[in-house]
Amino acid sequence: MALAVAPGMAAAQTDVTRTDASHTDTPKPPASQAAKTNPPAPTAAPAKPATRTVDAITVTGATPDVQRSIDRQSYTLGKDLAATTGSIGDALRNLPAVEVDPQGTLSLRGDSNVTILVDGKPSPMFEGAGRADALQQLPADQIERVEVITNPSAALNPEGTGGIINLITKKSRGAGVTGSAYVTAASAGLKRAGVNVGYNSPKLAITGSVAGNYQHIKVHGDDARAGFDAASGQFLRSDDLFSGRNLTRGPTARLSVTYTPQDKDQFTAAASYSELLVQGHPFDRLETDGPDGAPVSLFTRLGERRFLETDNSITAGWKHSFSEGQDLSVSGAYNDGLGRDHRLYANTAIVPVTPIPFEFQRGDLSNHHAELTAAYSQKSLWGGALNAGYELKREDNDSNYAELMGPTPSALAVQPNRANHYLYYQLVNALYATYQHSFGDLDAQAGLRVEDVRFTFAQLTSGERDGQRYQRAYPSLHLAYKLDDDRKLNGSYSVRVQRPPSFILNPLVQVNDPQSTQVGNPHLKVKEVQIYELGYQQRAWGQDFQANLYYRDAHHEFSIFQSEIAPGVFQTTFANVGASTALGVDFNASGKLTSTLSYSASLSPYNGHIDASNLGIGEGSRTLWAVGGRVNLNWQVRPDDMIQFNAIQQGAHIGTQGVFEPSFTLNMGWRHKFNDRLTATVTGQDLLASNDFRHKTDAPILREALIVRPVFRQVFFRLDYRFGGGAAKARDPGFEYENGGPAPGPG
Repeated sequence: MALAVAPGMAAAQTDVTRTDASHTDTPKPPASQAAKTNPPAPTAAPAKPATRTVDAITVTGATPDVQRSIDRQSYTLGKDLAATTGSIGDALRNLPAVEVDPQGTLSLRGDSNVTILVDGKPSPMFEGAGRADALQQLPADQIERVEVITNPSAALNPEGTGGIINLITKKSRGAGVTGSAYVTAASAGLKRAGVNVGYNSPKLAITGSVAGNYQHIKVHGDDARAGFDAASGQFLRSDDLFSGRNLTRGPTARLSVTYTPQDKDQFTAAASYSELLVQGHPFDRLETDGPDGAPVSLFTRLGERRFLETDNSITAGWKHSFSEGQDLSVSGAYNDGLGRDHRLYANTAIVPVTPIPFEFQRGDLSNHHAELTAAYSQKSLWGGALNAGYELKREDNDSNYAELMGPTPSALAVQPNRANHYLYYQLVNALYATYQHSFGDLDAQAGLRVEDVRFTFAQLTSGERDGQRYQRAYPSLHLAYKLDDDRKLNGSYSVRVQRPPSFILNPLVQVNDPQSTQVGNPHLKVKEVQIYELGYQQRAWGQDFQANLYYRDAHHEFSIFQSEIAPGVFQTTFANVGASTALGVDFNASGKLTSTLSYSASLSPYNGHIDASNLGIGEGSRTLWAVGGRVNLNWQVRPDDMIQFNAIQQGAHIGTQGVFEPSFTLNMGWRHKFNDRLTATVTGQDLLASNDFRHKTDAPILREALIVRPVFRQVFFRLDYRFGGGAAKARDPGFEYENGGPAPGPG
């Protein structure tokens, strides 16, 4: 199976991690005329004392399920049964424009280069090659809302050509001590449990959570490839029939504190820890055929794998208010992620009958991220709102891969020709400013960000060193025009980038298995995308309708492609293609069909175009038309019982070589409230066992049919118990990344 991954990390060949496809909520129409809010500095807003409650069951108060501002949409997960019983990937999968495929790859409108934040800050668990595992394994219980920002303003980090997803964690609400506890079990061996506790006083707010996850994962699939053999004039077949059985477990913990000694000053701090342990037994049957169809190579590999990733994050901030609407804030964050992926393979040769030694692969990765932000906002400057700031970001990565071979597991010797050790360092200095002003019914926000970026890449094994330094300017423009109380037009423009991650810069060949190698490209250019959006919103007959047209024009698009470098051996490498474009429209509708039946639905036709003729691999200019969509139904059978139905069609997407084929998922769920403290939830995911991953290539030099079938279909059961008291009616938590306060509705 030829998937491009970081050396030795969790998304490796035969251990494709299971995704829990489950259910999500049906958004209700937003409030008809919420107060408009101008954007302050792009730092995570501190928790507000005595306004939130830890509640793993439902979101209380007057917060609409969908909130909108000039540059984003925010979705409340309080009624989302996937967010109750499933993983973060399950909760995200059912949001409009968001896709999470069976391998855990997240994309927005077909672009997988998406920045994931937690409370407005980077999180180590969602960076690097371990991100797919984190999305599929970490419970979504601690997430209250999700902000989807498809065309961010210049105040936000330009990294992420697909956009930004900001996960807003639950904070304490109400007076005194409040909290909840839950336990989840599933038919496929999953077990989860957790406790959320909060304390609030007039000056101090504390939220803490601890959770644990234990899960059995099964996956099987087939990667059938064929390279063109010039001597025989045929495509010669190579096949990897693989399966995997994994046991995953790990704790997560989070603590946040807000201290407000006086009205003008507020101090915040937060810390989180997560651990993911994967122990598995990957199995591969590898066959390469000759011109006559008979195997010239046939052997099996049975592995023992132990993968451990630990992630830590610390943030702190101070905010001072000079006057009403005039604030200065300083915040910092430090993240580190440590990954250890160790695999021992026993190889059995069938054709030819020659001994193949035991093989031990060791991949160790250490990532460090630090950032400092100083921001100033003034909401009444020349009749508008100014938001300006400075950001300093530093990345430091250390990747060390080694391989040992021998006749027995106790007699392994280091293979110097397989070593691969590199260091990566990046420093970003950025200045930004946005200004928002209202001209009657027209709201306009213009912004500009200027960045100086430099990075160095040191390949310690080969002695090679590379680096780049460049400056870029990133403008943005967002417009919202109110036609009347029920109709609104909006438009936006921004420039986004994708910087090459360290592992695809590595110029040294990495051997993944006897049929697959990988080599990076240290000379990759930064991918730059111009994004245009035009939207229309209308409320009619008690329903909410949206249509959002988008166009992305990318230059120096990153290309991942394969070529056969020896009979039956395929190498994955990276290059910049000439250009690519994406044109699509998202149609969304939501509302109530009856007093007890609500719905949300979306339909997303899409056109993708890519020009890879500059690569010389026989792939020229190609175009793909596809469509995706989803339907959600919520039936409030009685006041204490809700039934949820969810169907998702993930559309096809174009690649440099081949097409990622569509997939379909059907889920259902039921929630029963015994009393104000005890609630039970039952969900069934992937009821038709139809959620799989397929990629097909039919090119002049390569043919491939890859299919990955994780075992998704299962039933979840969960109990939630609330404790504590003194909870007041919830106050709208508003947006917590750049925009502080509730978003305006469609009116």
